[in-house]
This record gives sequence, C-alpha cells and structure tokens, in this order.
Amino acid sequence: MSLGEARPQFVVTVDVEDFFEPRPPMDTYRGRMGGRDHATPRIMDIVERHGGRGTFFVDVQNRRTVSEELVSGITREIAERGHEVGLHTHPAFPEGRRGYGMAQTMKVLDREAQTEFVRQGAELIEAWTGRRPVSHRAGGYGANYDTLAALEANGITIDSSVFWGYPYCGLNEPPLTVNAAVRHGQVLEIPVSVTRCELALGSFSRAPRLFSMIKKLDPDWCSPGELRRQIETLLAQGERTIILFLHSYSLIDIERGFKPDERACEVLDALMSDCVGRYGGELVTLEQAAQRAMVVSSQEALAKPPPVVRSDLLLRHIELTGWLLRKVKPRHLQAILTKR
Repeated sequence: MSLGEARPQFVVTVDVEDFFEPRPPMDTYRGRMGGRDHATPRIMDIVERHGGRGTFFVDVQNRRTVSEELVSGITREIAERGHEVGLHTHPAFPEGRRGYGMAQTMKVLDREAQTEFVRQGAELIEAWTGRRPVSHRAGGYGANYDTLAALEANGITIDSSVFWGYPYCGLNEPPLTVNAAVRHGQVLEIPVSVTRCELALGSFSRAPRLFSMIKKLDPDWCSPGELRRQIETLLAQGERTIILFLHSYSLIDIERGFKPDERACEVLDALMSDCVGRYGGELVTLEQAAQRAMVVSSQEALAKPPPVVRSDLLLRHIELTGWLLRKVKPRHLQAILTKR
C-alpha cells in the first residue's frame, strides 16, 4: 500500500438466524453449550481481539425456533459491545433443507407488505437497543427493488442484499451492481463481495478447467487459501471495501452434531489477523464503511465483472483440494448443478 492510499476496509457481516429442524442441541443465535457461547458472541470475541467491530444482521421476527427473550438478549449484547445491529428479513420460515429453500424471501411480498415487515423489525431493534437500525440484508439475498423502497420508507439507508449472479436475488433483475457501492434512491447498496472462482488441474493457461462459480468471501464456501486469493485479487482490482460473510453458526460444526468447531475459530482468527496485518486494513462496521465508500453509478459498477480467482488443485493450491474433500457433500453438488 503506497503512502497516502486509503486503507482497505474489511466489513465482517454476520447473518444471525436459526432455521434448523428438528431442533439441534443448541440454538444458533447464542450457541450456548458447556457453559460457553459458541455462536454470535464468539464471533464478536474474535473480531474484537483484532481491534474491530462487525455488522450483525439479526432476524428479529423468528419465533418458530427461538424465543423473543433469546433474540432480544443477543441483540442488546451486540449493540452494547459496540457492534452494529442490522435488520435481517425472513418473512417466512425457509422450506426444504436449510440453504436451499429460498422461495419464502422478501421479493414474494408486494411493496406494501415489505414496508410493513421492515417497520415491525426495525421497531423491535429500536425498542431493544434504543437505536433504529440503518442497515439491512434480506434473507436468501431475496430482495428486489420494492425492498429498497420499503427500506427507504422506514429510514434504513444502507442495504447489503446484492449477491451478483445468485439466481434468487431480485436485485439482479435487472442487475444493480457487482462489488461497487451504488445508490438507488436514498438507499446505498454495498453488495456482498464476489469473485469468479475457477478450479483447474494445473496452473498453465491451457490446464483443464473443472468448474467455475461465483463465490462470496465466506469461510464456509472457501478454503483459507482461496479466501486470501480472493482478497488479494479484489485489492489488486482497486476495491477498498470488502465484505466478508458469515452466519451466526459459522463457528459450529452443523454437519457433525452441532458441536463447537475450534478449527473454524482458528481460521477466522487467522483471517482477521491477515486483514489487519498482511493487508493493512481496518475491521469496520457497514455503517462506518458507508461513510467512506466510493460510490459509482450502476452503469460503472456493472462494467467491471467479478475478477477471476483460478486455483490449481494438483500442485499450487493442494490445500483447497483437501478442504473440498472435507467440506463438500453430495447435496452441495446437487444444488450447484441444479443452478447451472
């Protein structure tokens, strides 16, 4: 980073939610087990250890799997520890296996219903924390342009629901932005950061390419090495606001009995260390990032496609090969192939 150049802003965004049925041995808002919290509070611990604060988009209206006492308590704790409380909207409980039933998202509601749903959620947060939220993310990235109008009507000025290339995101119809901050009316859209990740057998230009996928920067989606290649590629392209993505259960092994995942904690801790140390960045909230964001027109934002991150599974990036063997399940492949 050259003298005088703005430091990169890394925004740790966390969707705080719980949609697991039948019920696991812990909730995934707080994640209390063995006298310790392993979900949202532990993520805050790690971010704070590196001198930062994050943005936690809380689903405050879920009463099917969690109580109001639990949700209000974790919402207050987020605010009291100096992190940002944003609104997370799931107007209906996702059907099907978690992560693949996205029909019940904001975009299925008309503008009037969305406006009312956002109002109810914002008022809950204000009642619990004393401050109305200024940021929002739609569950399943299922926002559309009526959602932005609903946010504006309720005084919420920052949205982070765009996941470019994701089929369930209504803000890709037509596309609003890819990676860059843009305005739509009075709402500033700071999208989920994405790259096009390619898997190849070899590092030479003609090496066989096995797969290509748009990926967010999420430790559940990417190996530690791939995450760093994504960050480095985005920085090289000139991006200075990078959105990192987690769920409140990212430090819990949901595939193996909902046990605390110490390896995931180590991965997140190392990533935070690199964001601040190796990349010379700051860990900031979305509200803070919005104050310094370089805002461009939608036309400018869409003119620059997601950068390509190419990984060699045979030699250079064998770490990713091992990660895939541990992480990828048949249902993941089925979901990916269905969307292609």
